[in-house]
Amino acid sequence: MADAKVRILAAERVLSAKRPRTGLAALDMEFVYLQVRRVVENITFASLVREERRYAALRAIEQSTKQRGLADPAKDWKAPDILKRLISLSPHALPIPLKQGRNLSSGAVHFDRQDLEVNHARLIDLYKRSGGFLHGTNPIGADFAADIERQRERYAAVPGELRRALEFLRKLLWWHAAITLETHGNNDPRTRGNPQSAWLVSFGPNPSPEVTLIQADAS
Repeated sequence: MADAKVRILAAERVLSAKRPRTGLAALDMEFVYLQVRRVVENITFASLVREERRYAALRAIEQSTKQRGLADPAKDWKAPDILKRLISLSPHALPIPLKQGRNLSSGAVHFDRQDLEVNHARLIDLYKRSGGFLHGTNPIGADFAADIERQRERYAAVPGELRRALEFLRKLLWWHAAITLETHGNNDPRTRGNPQSAWLVSFGPNPSPEVTLIQADAS
């Protein structure tokens, strides 16, 4: 998560600069898209670590039904595929964005959820949209000139898209909860268990890479 914070802050600095930091606006946009993609990967792999055992069990089931050898979860790297599997394992696979806490008379602190639509489809869309700006265009083809023109039109719309993407990621991550489910006794990882553990994650107000983790009551 510290890596995600650093990348969001760097992307915001580049996007808000009055002049291109690289000397070319298009390169600045590609830099920011790279950070967006990496943050989606941070979210994906953080969720994977929380549900590592259940994820490995699911991969074993997938491979056994295909009559192939056991898959190695450590070699999975495509965020869209991992996210789809994680969602099948837990309704809490993704970060839960929170508002600032309220002190209760009991001495506990209560956190309400942010009014923010969060689902794996939105993260996958950000990942794929970012990828479209990280690769060159094959010049072989009769429609290459037309494709270049389409690229120009795409870049013209990029600043607004990137602002919305970074606003979403900031709202999602700056105060959020991360929950792990207990493993069910029937050995099927897709059986939903109760929350086993929970953490509150705060990115804090300062621009340092510091991130605060607080163990919370998952009930």
